[in-house]
Amino acid sequence: MLNDLLTREHNMKSLLTFLSLLMAGTTLAQTMPADPAPQSVKPADLVAAAKPSLVIVQFTYDGELGRREVAGMGVVVRDDGLTMFSIDLTPRPIPDEQLKDFKIVIPGDEEIEHDAEFLGRDERYGVSFIKPTKADQKFTPLKFVQKNVEIGQPVHSVGLLPKMAGYSTYYASAIVSASLRGPIPQILVGGGGLAVIGSPVFDSAGQAIGLVNSQSERTPLLNEPRAAYITVDNPPLFYTPASDFLPGITSPPESGKPIRMPFMGINQLTGLSKDVAEFYGLKGQVAIQIGDVVPGFPADKGGLKKGHIIVKADGQPLERGDEPEEAPLIFTRKLSQKNIGDKVVLSVITETGKPPQDMEITLEERPMPSTRAKRYYAEDLGFTTRDVVFDDTYQRKIAKDSKGVVITFIRPQSASQAAQLQMNDLVQQLNQTPVTNVEQFKTDYTKFRTDRSHEAVVLEVLRQGNTQIIRIEPPKE
Repeated sequence: MLNDLLTREHNMKSLLTFLSLLMAGTTLAQTMPADPAPQSVKPADLVAAAKPSLVIVQFTYDGELGRREVAGMGVVVRDDGLTMFSIDLTPRPIPDEQLKDFKIVIPGDEEIEHDAEFLGRDERYGVSFIKPTKADQKFTPLKFVQKNVEIGQPVHSVGLLPKMAGYSTYYASAIVSASLRGPIPQILVGGGGLAVIGSPVFDSAGQAIGLVNSQSERTPLLNEPRAAYITVDNPPLFYTPASDFLPGITSPPESGKPIRMPFMGINQLTGLSKDVAEFYGLKGQVAIQIGDVVPGFPADKGGLKKGHIIVKADGQPLERGDEPEEAPLIFTRKLSQKNIGDKVVLSVITETGKPPQDMEITLEERPMPSTRAKRYYAEDLGFTTRDVVFDDTYQRKIAKDSKGVVITFIRPQSASQAAQLQMNDLVQQLNQTPVTNVEQFKTDYTKFRTDRSHEAVVLEVLRQGNTQIIRIEPPKE
């Protein structure tokens, strides 16, 4: 998460040397051979062309342990200032209401700040968007294009150095090494590295063909001192081709209207191994077995059952990943990019030895995620609650209309921790009064703590299928 930064020690003298080289325009990655293509763009020209579109996305993370400023790299993709950035900067577990005071910062000797609005995460394509709240300036958008690359082809990226280096623009180059199949298409580079997470990637003609997106063990943060060392010492090696996220730029979230995600209602999908696939007569084919079907949702309505094996979608074979377990992830992500109301025809093996039969499924809207649920922080006793969402009831195998609130945070060394309250406890009663939702819990809790500040709070919680009573003694003054 935001506080889960690498703690690797570094030598400040070496760091300053790295930064001075970068700011002078020297690539820290291994020196690359010159691009022989006649249309090759000069690094200085590429940096000059990309620079007006590169901005800093800045906001405040306002959590239970305090407020913290966050900054990462964004790319302007529309002339009204619509800015795209890696979803890793606003990871899904963090609720929307804790992300505040967004700004678009144009770096330079005199930074220019624009108040902005968080439009939302687009989980379909792994990016997030913000937009200026006032249309008082024209921005310079970067146009991404869909273009295939070949092994050995040079690629270039332009990014922004961390805050301690003044958010200076820098250049990096590498060579395409491999194209990886998986839930999110990735291009692996070698012979160098790419710029920081959020940086655009260009071909030798200067066309923007990809984005340096989520990277294992790399941070998207640019306002942390250690981020400077991480950026130059351990550069990203993967980028996502533009073909994967271009639809997100065309139809981004709108103000007050989060992306409505389609939902089929199948879970615990398993990609069949080679041996299991051959047992079902599917030699050389990609297939997915269903582990669970959610009652009352499209898959259930369309006749899908636990144990059924999906072999085709809309008449086409399922897309293959590099490993069998990637097939369900690819299938799920492809579904997420469809529209609510779309009909999907699945070819399904329902019994061993029988040919597949087609089943038509009409996609419905995914139930509200926990990131948009209302929350209340009981600061005096050190715990946070939120409204119950569908995932809570499904995981606990209880009725969809079950009432209560879910514990989402427990402050270390607090009264609630001492009482052994736990994350994900479902609170069903407060002082023997049934809990309906977070608003009612807040009202009743606040009144009780005001009127009886020295008395213990008694919670009845559902934990792993069992009801438990948690008594929380107020801290002694």
